Amino acid sequence: MSESRIRVLCIDDEARILRALKALFRDMEVYTTTDPAEAIRWAAEKDIDVVVCDQRMPKMQGIEVLREIRIAHPRAMRVLLTGYADLNAVIGSVNEGEVFRYINKPWDNTELREVVQLAAKIAREAPPLQDKAIDEIDKEQARKEVGILVIEDDPEVQKRLREILAPHYQVRFVSSPDRALAVLEQNEVGVVISETAGQHGDFTALLKALKQYHPHIATVIVTDRANAQVAIDLINEGQVFRLLLKPLRMGSCRLSVDAAVGRYWQLKQNPLAARRYIVAPKAESQMPAWLSGNLLQRIRMLPQRLLGLARAG
Repeated sequence: MSESRIRVLCIDDEARILRALKALFRDMEVYTTTDPAEAIRWAAEKDIDVVVCDQRMPKMQGIEVLREIRIAHPRAMRVLLTGYADLNAVIGSVNEGEVFRYINKPWDNTELREVVQLAAKIAREAPPLQDKAIDEIDKEQARKEVGILVIEDDPEVQKRLREILAPHYQVRFVSSPDRALAVLEQNEVGVVISETAGQHGDFTALLKALKQYHPHIATVIVTDRANAQVAIDLINEGQVFRLLLKPLRMGSCRLSVDAAVGRYWQLKQNPLAARRYIVAPKAESQMPAWLSGNLLQRIRMLPQRLLGLARAG
């Protein structure tokens, strides 16, 4: 990181929270405001590195503020701070704000400082991706080259996803982590679509491990089992790209998958940007027993086809 101090923008409707954050980041260049409109303007004007924003505010929800900042100043990394876990808010932070980390109040000072320091380092070293769809030529090429892996053991959901996606993409369906790894080892997969759990157990552990070693792969969760804490963990430990609730709607599903393919394709052209999607590290001892050993080794050793990316972690 350059010698200039980290520039942090803190947004909260409570003055006492802003005072606490300013004290916590006292060695940084800190801007605080209770006004979302001012925050959106300042983000670009002051070339902010990291935005720390509360979710529940009277004028504008945090996810809305982060969405506008993502458009106005994409270089800034975004952290959502909240004192409650509302599923719709968490889903919005995935689908709209694309947050780097989700931190619960009351926060741990050491954890929050470490998150902000890491986010600032990434903001300065990793280029942001364009916040727009790839052009039609690239989109057509991506559809031909990029595989989509669906991990789902419900036949009805498989059928629905086949109807939505098969006419447009190379889609492969599996129902177990072992079969998912076999597909990943043999094919270039840019997007993984998965339930959170199935007959073979918790799929989120596989998705988190995959993202830890291969942050360029975009993950789309489709589930009817979602709860706020699972979604928060998928943000912090899995950098999930989109989270969709069942029953699936064709329009929103297609748009989400198109965006995921576009994200993967952009990272192929800008591999350094993959650092923006690294996850909170998870020790092997914290992973479920079924994933440790052989499966985890297979995940680590997946080929980095055409990307030339340095391994994360």
